[in-house]
Amino acid sequence: LQQLQDLQNIMAIHPYRSRSQQVDMPVPSIPVIVYEPQFGLRSRVYRNGAFEFYPWFGVSQHYESNVNQTSTNPIAAFSVSPGGGADFQLGAPDSHINDTILALTGRYEAWADLFYGHPELSAFNQSVELAGRIGRMGAIWRPVFSYSDITGSSPLEDQLVSRTRRLTTDAGIVGQYQFTAQLGCNQTFDYNQLIHPTSGFINLIAEKTRQELTWKLSSTMTATAWGEYRYTTPAQGSQGSEFIYGPGFYGRPNPKVYTEIRIGYDSLYLQGNVPGRANFSGLRFNGWTSYDWSSRLRLTLRYDRDYGFSEQGANNNYVSTGGQLKAELNLGERWYVSTYFGSSFQQYETSGVSTFEVRPEMEVAYALPGSYYPTDSKIFLRGGYISSSNIQGSGSPVTDLRLTIGCNFKF
Repeated sequence: LQQLQDLQNIMAIHPYRSRSQQVDMPVPSIPVIVYEPQFGLRSRVYRNGAFEFYPWFGVSQHYESNVNQTSTNPIAAFSVSPGGGADFQLGAPDSHINDTILALTGRYEAWADLFYGHPELSAFNQSVELAGRIGRMGAIWRPVFSYSDITGSSPLEDQLVSRTRRLTTDAGIVGQYQFTAQLGCNQTFDYNQLIHPTSGFINLIAEKTRQELTWKLSSTMTATAWGEYRYTTPAQGSQGSEFIYGPGFYGRPNPKVYTEIRIGYDSLYLQGNVPGRANFSGLRFNGWTSYDWSSRLRLTLRYDRDYGFSEQGANNNYVSTGGQLKAELNLGERWYVSTYFGSSFQQYETSGVSTFEVRPEMEVAYALPGSYYPTDSKIFLRGGYISSSNIQGSGSPVTDLRLTIGCNFKF
């Protein structure tokens, strides 16, 4: 009943969720961001206008026990992060009947990390994201662009484990075509560049394309056969090409579940003859499954196995197998609890080292009043922990504890 009432309240605007076949109402829509199913108990929505603008600002206070994430001589520090930004929506988000052929959504955010007692660690960060749509129905093109200049590390991404400045640029386009009621195809072209202004890290350029045939199994489920080619050029070490191919499927097997998975085999070819290099061709997969246990509880599991080029250590690339489980709970009224547990296992190509990481996190939030974006304005308390250790090969473990309290306001 609560889900039905929520849907009725936002029928006139564009909710950030996919259609529930159980409800005989106009189809809720998805924004123009690519490959993003509903994610969260209270999803982002947009007002129904030709152009909408949503400014926001926030501030948070942090304590971190190992800012640089080193195995020796850790630096513990307090910091404060004021920040702000804006989202916008031009044209109509996706729906079963697109109101406009052209649409664009974007986000800009900027924030500072100001450290007490360690001003050398302070940094200014910013990022911009753009995603568009051109076309409708049987032929849709989706250009995407993002740029970020961020100094730090992330407890949710196993690649960003050391605190340093990273400049990341990503540009691409996705074409989606529907030939018949059942048969379609998707084409993806993507360019990614990672630059480290400081020494000791390896810059990367990666280019990839994915070609995918799709077949509708039902009104809510789609099967796919896909092939992907990648070419990666590191500033140090061997260049590499990959051809990955396999099957997959995505959609809603029932109204409470959204699932997506692609499984493939990676044929990996690296230039040069590096002594001791292992052959890491093999199984790859990625995807996620979300389950709406009730109107108050959502469980989401993400899983992936992929080959990555190392930011440190020429030719010491790795295969990472990871999983992330997130539980989002509405305690009633405006109180929310989100718990997260991530783990990853990395096998390195030339050093023979194997590393295991765990990353639990919990957030308790009070959502401030708002009709369109209930959880974007909130007061929150968050705690996170990382532990990384070698289960094969030498090396001392790395641990880091993070505590955050803050608030965000969106208009």
